Amino acid sequence: MSTKWIYRLGAGLIVAAIFYIAFPNSEPNPRPPQWDIHVQGDTLSILGLVMSKSVLEDAIKATKVTPDIALFTTRQKQNQPEPAMHLEAYFEDVFDEDDRIIIGLEENIASLRQIKHEGYQPELFPNDVIRTNIREQHIPHLLTLPIRSITIIAGSPVDLEAFKTQFGEPDKMISDGQGNAHFLFPTIGLDFIQPSDGLQVLQFVAPDLFDAELLQPLLQSISDNKRP
Repeated sequence: MSTKWIYRLGAGLIVAAIFYIAFPNSEPNPRPPQWDIHVQGDTLSILGLVMSKSVLEDAIKATKVTPDIALFTTRQKQNQPEPAMHLEAYFEDVFDEDDRIIIGLEENIASLRQIKHEGYQPELFPNDVIRTNIREQHIPHLLTLPIRSITIIAGSPVDLEAFKTQFGEPDKMISDGQGNAHFLFPTIGLDFIQPSDGLQVLQFVAPDLFDAELLQPLLQSISDNKRP
């Protein structure tokens, strides 16, 4: 699996005053059936969120959860170009099944550089990924950013056979050599990850980005892991 998807689940601080929305936590909040996934052509909707059209503020309203947002990049190696950067919003304990959701956000490179420059408390992970906290002044702008990807870490088991009954058979299944089976559904922009031991993960992007954003990084990661 690409390092883009595996580094974050231990979240940090949150700017609660800016994100505050008065949702009562005591009320039942069941997971919508199959997360309310719908696709029409290249338009993908999950939980009522339309990929590349809905914004972060829409996701907060849909999940009733205040997220932790951070910027992620990798350590720059000597004589190498600037590493890619991206923003992620992490939603803890979504729905009664304790699902966790990670929203990737669309942003231009100039803004990402500014956010990184003004960020604080960078944390370096063993795989050279760097997580940086974001200053409060950037939060109102981040609420308006479009959703680029949605990753769901299922808190309770997903019946894969029932899932296939609704969405059809996967285009292919790939083992990544690390105990994870990747069931690929390009028509709904999904990499459904079934680990040998652990929580199931559903990674969604817009169907027209499936090859570039999910399939090719997965194949590249498998190739890299095979190198001596």
